[in-house]
Amino acid sequence: MVAATTDPNEDARSTSSTLVNGENSARNDVDVPERPAAAQATTATTTTAAANQVRHGFDQELYEEDIIRFLYYSEKRHDTNAKPNINVAVNVGNDSKNDWRLRERIKTVSGLLVVCLNIGTDPPDIVKTNPCAKLECWIDPFLLIPQKSLEAIGKNLHNQYETINGRTRFKLSLDPSVEETKKICCQMRRSAKEERILFHYNGHGVPKPTTSGEIWVFNRNYTQYIPVSLFDLQSWLGSPVIYVWDCSAAGNIINAFNRFAEQRDSEALRMAQQHQSSTSATAASLNQASWKDSIQLAACGPTETLPMNPDLPADVFTACLTTPIEMSLRWVVMRNPLLTSNITMDMVLQLPGRSTERRTPLGELNWIFTAVTDTIAWCVLQEQPELFKRLFRQDLTVASMFRNYLLAERIMRSYQCTPMSTPKLPETHDHPMWQAWDLAVDMCLFQLPALKAAEAGGPAFDYQPSTFFSEQLTAFEVWLSEGAVNPKVPQQLPIVLQVLLSQVHRLRALILLSRFLDLGPWAVHAALSVGIFPYVLKLLQSPAAELKPVLVFIWARILAVDRSCQNDLLKDLGYAYFINILTPNSAMLSIPHVSEHRAMSAFILSVFCTNFKSGQHACVRGNVISACLAHVKDPDPLLRQWICLCLAQVWMNNSEAKSAAISENGHEKLCSLLNDSVPEVRASAMYALGTFLADPNKTEQIVNIEHNIAISALAVMSDGSPVVRREFVVALSHIVHQAGPAKFLTAATQTIEEDQRSVFDERGKMRGGRQSEWRAALDGHFGSSSYDSVYAVIWKALLNLSVDPHPDVSKAASAVVDHINAMLLSTPMVGEYASSLARDTHQEHPLNMDRSQSYQMLDEGRQNSPNRRPMKLTRSVSFTSTLRTIYNFGNSSNLSMTESPALEGRAKQRVPPTANEGGQSLDDNVLPLTSCFYDWSCEYFTEPQMRAAEADEPGSVVYTQRKWRRSRNEKIIQESTTTKGMAGTSRWDEQIGSMYNDTEATLLLMHQFEPHLVAADAYNCLVVWDWKTGTPLSVIDNHNPAHSRITDLKFINEEDEALLLTGSDDGVIRLYKNYAGSSDQEQAILVSSWRALKDMEKSSSRQSGLVTEWHQARGALFTGGDARIIKVWDFQHEMPIMDIPTQFTGCVTSITSDQVSGNIVVAGFGDGSIGVYDRRLSPESARVQKWEEHKAWVTGIHLQREGSRELVSGGFEGDIKLWDIRETNSIRTIQAHTHNEMAALAVHDHSPVIASAGDDQVIKVWSMEGNRLSTIRPSSGFLGQKSASTRALTFHPNLMVMAASGTDGHITLYGTH
Repeated sequence: MVAATTDPNEDARSTSSTLVNGENSARNDVDVPERPAAAQATTATTTTAAANQVRHGFDQELYEEDIIRFLYYSEKRHDTNAKPNINVAVNVGNDSKNDWRLRERIKTVSGLLVVCLNIGTDPPDIVKTNPCAKLECWIDPFLLIPQKSLEAIGKNLHNQYETINGRTRFKLSLDPSVEETKKICCQMRRSAKEERILFHYNGHGVPKPTTSGEIWVFNRNYTQYIPVSLFDLQSWLGSPVIYVWDCSAAGNIINAFNRFAEQRDSEALRMAQQHQSSTSATAASLNQASWKDSIQLAACGPTETLPMNPDLPADVFTACLTTPIEMSLRWVVMRNPLLTSNITMDMVLQLPGRSTERRTPLGELNWIFTAVTDTIAWCVLQEQPELFKRLFRQDLTVASMFRNYLLAERIMRSYQCTPMSTPKLPETHDHPMWQAWDLAVDMCLFQLPALKAAEAGGPAFDYQPSTFFSEQLTAFEVWLSEGAVNPKVPQQLPIVLQVLLSQVHRLRALILLSRFLDLGPWAVHAALSVGIFPYVLKLLQSPAAELKPVLVFIWARILAVDRSCQNDLLKDLGYAYFINILTPNSAMLSIPHVSEHRAMSAFILSVFCTNFKSGQHACVRGNVISACLAHVKDPDPLLRQWICLCLAQVWMNNSEAKSAAISENGHEKLCSLLNDSVPEVRASAMYALGTFLADPNKTEQIVNIEHNIAISALAVMSDGSPVVRREFVVALSHIVHQAGPAKFLTAATQTIEEDQRSVFDERGKMRGGRQSEWRAALDGHFGSSSYDSVYAVIWKALLNLSVDPHPDVSKAASAVVDHINAMLLSTPMVGEYASSLARDTHQEHPLNMDRSQSYQMLDEGRQNSPNRRPMKLTRSVSFTSTLRTIYNFGNSSNLSMTESPALEGRAKQRVPPTANEGGQSLDDNVLPLTSCFYDWSCEYFTEPQMRAAEADEPGSVVYTQRKWRRSRNEKIIQESTTTKGMAGTSRWDEQIGSMYNDTEATLLLMHQFEPHLVAADAYNCLVVWDWKTGTPLSVIDNHNPAHSRITDLKFINEEDEALLLTGSDDGVIRLYKNYAGSSDQEQAILVSSWRALKDMEKSSSRQSGLVTEWHQARGALFTGGDARIIKVWDFQHEMPIMDIPTQFTGCVTSITSDQVSGNIVVAGFGDGSIGVYDRRLSPESARVQKWEEHKAWVTGIHLQREGSRELVSGGFEGDIKLWDIRETNSIRTIQAHTHNEMAALAVHDHSPVIASAGDDQVIKVWSMEGNRLSTIRPSSGFLGQKSASTRALTFHPNLMVMAASGTDGHITLYGTH
């Protein structure tokens, strides 16, 4: 008996949504012409003085009609059946598509700076202007003698390159000859080995490169220019190399170089094809890749000459590449002479500070420049992430050179030069981010005179840092709040990366970054590809408490999308950061929503341990198990869920972790969570216990513990959530797999024995002799053990689960059962027994193969086929029955196998090997089953958590649809308000429609707001009609077992997108969405199903099956039927919350409840009794009233939602009675059908109208006062000459429409007039 532990929030939920206009608003007794809104309490009209008083003392309460309180079965687990979304790609380390990591870091280890100036002698093909640009590396070459100038220029160039990367070793080659060039190039390649070389060529003192691919150097005496072929230079320098060509017509070099590279590639390929040897092919492919990957930067196009403006340096390209800040500042001064009247060129070159110190003006500008150029590169290369990674992330030197190249392109294009690069970059000179750079430079230069004056001893001046970064963060924030609807990456993302370097803006940047990552996996991929990972990894070393919540959030988002970071977390003990947060301590209490952050930490640690032994050992040493177990009773369900999943990943296949958990009673604490109120937590606990059972290395103690866990978990079989039940099956499959076939074959044979004990031959003798023969043989074959009883219980549980109403659960359990069955049939004695069993059955009951009575503790199962096809493979809880059908099935050559792939081996080979020889080979891959629950749970962290759900966002499709449905609902209620006052005096015999249903409809249900009428037949079939047009919308197969029928229908969530609930007489509830079909999905979708009522008593007398009453405001389903209890189910938590003993001997035939608080439940019984129950009392004392005035079966009982809230019951003998729950006797009796039995009863929810149908083919409509309003004789056929008995009646919940179904298959609709 379940104790009356109702949900503590339940009363709060119902009372808060009950009263809208104030507690004491009694219903009016006059018509209300207009209903202003759904939030207004509905009003009812009554036509007689007797109805002025609302019954049962309910007059203090109002029924709130159509406020959408809570939509049940609309959570993610119901949409996905807890199966991972195949569209959410999770990178586990080998995904090249979303690979943001730098698989290889190439370093530029050495550089060769070739300077061909020949100062004093101009090359013959260049005509210089006068005045002309002359500065080389910011030195005037004509101030000193040529040789000294050349050395000074070389030294300066060397220093400029060293500021880019101090670790690169640079060599100078000043005005070299061909021999020197070749020698130094070959030496450099030998010393650099496989690393990259930088080759800088300044050709300002030699002729332009030729179109045929030659650059120029000198002979030893400087009397001639000597050409060097690029083909030779490629051979000397090898690969990889980054080339910088600073000379006029540099584009010729790039074109020729690429031509030669292609020649080398095709030659290598041709050689490989000729030799057809693997070594040469490999060499060719390496060569091909290396020449293709050469990087080049050239100052101008093939026909262009370098700028000669005297205000610019002669090597403006080199100046941009090596001293970008000085070049930028000079260019600003040159372009804006009026704005900078008090700033000279010399002042610009003396900007205070160092480029490495961000707090100084020079350092800050350098930092801003890096952010701007990185952002521009990121923006233009978003379609080419691999190229961005290669040029801007792989090599520090290459990244700096390319960032500075963007500036060169901007400046040189303004002087009609077009720099070129290989690989080619998109145009960037007019990117809008340059304007932000110009502003930052202006703000810096504006303060320069005052700074210089302060240095010279003038008034002190504090430098005002730039607002660039805070403004860019604000722009990012605006984008997040306004523009984040479309998955387009904002241009500020690389700037956020740079801001993480600053302590001032770090927290704000991290918060904005977390909001960005919250947008989904695409945002996480974008952040990782821009290079965010090293920064957030480094921040795990920070002790700052304010960073903890936001870092945990960011890491959870990253790991949800990319699980390949386990080694990174292990390397610098980064995982300890999350263990500290998860461990209960007072330091974390200052963090708001601490449970949520602990849940994220548990998730991060679970990913850290997934398939990673080192991570598991680190977590065990870090006491993660005790940290998790400390939060078992935490109020936050997300934390409870994730500590279970974290424990599962820590102890999966890890004996050390399992021992640590046992020492802390971890398994027992998790077993207590199997009764948690949240289905995801129950499923997580079951998943964790399943992984606990999965370790093959076991001691005797662990085997005992596992058996205790399995027995404790048996209660899960009656869980309302199929997700939990499936995890239970997966857990049991581990036990089956590890116990080995012998244990379960023994358990299975015991089950056969039990089944056969109750089965007699026609001659009344037991099949004892044959049974004892194979039993003795099996004992010798498999041996027996003290654990047999445990395995027998598990085996019976698996048999029961194999006939579970939810296909996911039954399919999983069937795989395990079939695996054992197939091995069992491979055992000679059992195979022989099964064949004789099948022969006997064929002779004795050729059409009765599908059912067999089973042991009492388990319910009867189902058969997936109609009973006219007895040879189809059938499942049953009865093992003998299953064994028999499997044997027949395996030996039928002309039938197709529809259910179980595990049995194909049995079908193909008539004489299988014995269990010892071949039992293991049947299908070793079936067990153990794998669970996808963990992967599904991880998806939570890929979904937006900071924004409102899509359905709550004004303007979204779902929100708009919901708003439309609400206004539609209000119109229908308004329409019904105007007509229901007359319903109690009007005639109800106007036929407004008729539909032919093919089969006889035994149940009818009309939707409150949609024009849907659902008709269920006596078998398995539901037809959904549009009753306004008379067209069928969909047909649903309810998948009932053979010999069972649908006994009840209800709508859930009627105010929004409704679900259709069906109850069957095997105690099973099924919930369907899309029950009426739609344009994109014709079939109804099973949302959930479970056995709501067990122990349904079978008898030869009439049975009611399963009857239900739904209470939307409380999310409670009351279930009764052929059982001695009324079980109350909580739909939000998918679990039973109360068992109310009926205290009557008859079956429950009908249930109703008051629709305000849901506390009063009234049930009618098969013996004519009626019981009133108050669920606020303890179960034993819940019955507060009983009436026994009906002398036979209570056909129906109904408590109105509105009006006088009359309680009406109808008896099989034809009497209708009205009740007040405070009175011991009925307050009115209507003799509806005096000499005929009442087949159906319907009560209108809002109008004082009752309809009853007798087996005399007459429908009568009554007012509550007992006045007969109409007598209807349904007829069909030509001119209506055929009469039919009425099987079912129903009223439309709001409108004045009644539907009646006849035994001839017709459904007729009647209205008032």
